Amino acid sequence: MRIISQYRNNRLFEVVRVFYNNGELIPGAQYCDQECLQVHTACGHAFHCRWRFQRSIRGLSDEGSAYTCPKCGKRLWKGTYDTPWLDLSESGRKRVLVPYRIELEAKEYKNYLDICAETLNADIESPIDVSVHTVKKYTLRFDFKSREAVYLEHGARGRAVLTQTLWPLNRIASDKTKFCMKDTVFHYLNAESNIHHTERNLINSFFKDVVRCFNQKLSDAAGYTVKSAYMPTSLQDGHSVFDYCFSNLAWRLHYPDARNLTTEEIRMCPYADDPVMRLFDERKPYLQTAREIYRFPDMPGLNARLVKCPINFLNVIRTAWPILHETDNKYKLLDALLQKRYDIGFYHSLDSYLRSLRIVKHTRGEAAAVRLMERENDYIVRDCGHMWDLLTPQNKRIFINAKIRSRDIHDYLVHLVDRQQHANVRIKYKSLRDFPLTGKVDDLIFSLPPDTEQLANLGRAMHNCVGTYRDRVLSDKVRIIAAFKNRKPVVCIEIRGTKVAQAKLVNNQPVREDAELNRALISWAKSRKLTIETNDVQTEREVAGIAAAV
Repeated sequence: MRIISQYRNNRLFEVVRVFYNNGELIPGAQYCDQECLQVHTACGHAFHCRWRFQRSIRGLSDEGSAYTCPKCGKRLWKGTYDTPWLDLSESGRKRVLVPYRIELEAKEYKNYLDICAETLNADIESPIDVSVHTVKKYTLRFDFKSREAVYLEHGARGRAVLTQTLWPLNRIASDKTKFCMKDTVFHYLNAESNIHHTERNLINSFFKDVVRCFNQKLSDAAGYTVKSAYMPTSLQDGHSVFDYCFSNLAWRLHYPDARNLTTEEIRMCPYADDPVMRLFDERKPYLQTAREIYRFPDMPGLNARLVKCPINFLNVIRTAWPILHETDNKYKLLDALLQKRYDIGFYHSLDSYLRSLRIVKHTRGEAAAVRLMERENDYIVRDCGHMWDLLTPQNKRIFINAKIRSRDIHDYLVHLVDRQQHANVRIKYKSLRDFPLTGKVDDLIFSLPPDTEQLANLGRAMHNCVGTYRDRVLSDKVRIIAAFKNRKPVVCIEIRGTKVAQAKLVNNQPVREDAELNRALISWAKSRKLTIETNDVQTEREVAGIAAAV
């Protein structure tokens, strides 16, 4: 056995407070009383009390966030680094014992690496003075022989009373079978604890020592030099400083040949039937395991992308792989999906995106589908499938036989749908007071579309969806006005009442991207007594602030 690093914190939490209800005000009430247990760990004094919670413009405030300890007389303030403070809910807590001192020790053995934690704890159920402290010991073991990370909770005489295999990812709340870093004592090393400034540097140094030893032992076990398993410590998203780091070590212990997990991957909560769950049942190399589970062929270009693909996106790649037939086009599709992964398959429907590609491939050819995907954003691609569903069989044949470029596919579909659903209607503006919106400012000519066909033409020219505003414009709920330069529309503006709600350039870019057009728009809005309430426009105050900063 060899001790490779140590870390000690004698003041992890100075105040621990436990609430005995949810602490929320009754609707309509301005204040309420809340029962809690207050523990000052520095002197070991604990007492039950009731604090008044009061509603204010800053949210809920309570009297107990600043108090004087009855035993030692120290003034304690919540929300400062000088007083590390932990608030717990009785309903949400998992443990009776809360550590307020912790000592970490990294020990190297022949076949495993232990991260030992010894804690001094306060019994948060004790209604009396807690000067009699409770000592607990825990071990996070990386076993290089079995290739597993296990968590041990020790009882009397050092015997393990709880042994859990560490799950590298997050888990859904209803899943009681997985044990992750949030369930360990290390989770108390969070943003509320005293691990900032110098303490954070000491923790980082401790983890670097651990990783160096981990890399060496993993390389010895694998029989080759593995890539470093180091990732920076982090306190983001309510996690503790080691949550991501140790989770990644557990992953790399399982797959020495894999890359490090990202925080995005560790945060994922897979369902029980997700194929990603099977990744942790195998003992084969990572790439081989991924190919077998998701049934990918063994191809050099595909292998290179699978290695880089987040594990929570593997199923997306598997769904997309059969859509196109030519290998180069398949790779282009995968590259596009990986680049847009934060939009496709998460916040929007992946099915609609891939279905649109299938439609374009079958109607215009595979090359057209690839060019559409490369040129347009995910919204435009998905919208193509939606437009296709709205077309009649006759208009579908017109689309198939039309000689148009790939870049015009979406606009042409919008045109067919508009022509199919709506006949041209003249827009009757209710009052001549609307028409002063038009006119010339600098070299821009502001004009209202006279009919719905011109409104649709404006949408096609600007590559946006104002053509779908037909009903809202006809009912006078909104007004669409375009600014023309050299007889071409350059700005599309949405007006609601006396407010500018949107101001877009071509392809839905905000007008603030063009300083000259931005100034002209501000001048026009002033002359028409319109207020600007959109981030699309950079206001005069913002411009002045930027100039002053420069």
